[in-house]
Amino acid sequence: MKENKLTEGSKMWEASRMMLPEHKELMNHFQKERHRKTKPELAEEEINIISEQLSQSMMEQTEITIELFTAFGQNELKTGIVTKFDTHLRQIKLESKEEYEWIKFSEILSVR
Repeated sequence: MKENKLTEGSKMWEASRMMLPEHKELMNHFQKERHRKTKPELAEEEINIISEQLSQSMMEQTEITIELFTAFGQNELKTGIVTKFDTHLRQIKLESKEEYEWIKFSEILSVR
């Protein structure tokens, strides 16, 4: 019996295994999203303690280390002195070694 082009041994459908760039991008996106972490909710007491530590750093010009939430991978640690509070935008200005960075309150997990 002669095999037709659509039978199991045919190489005709081999090209369908090739993925379009859009499909590959979508699969990579879903793969990455599977590893997304959710930010833990801080208790009101923890938020108050963090606020006090940030204020103390600004008033006394003392260096602190802030742990920032990162959705993928390890959380970030930033060290410096708080030099400004922006309550309207809900962020602080952290300065270290002639550099500065604005950090949103919502990203802060802890202060040491």
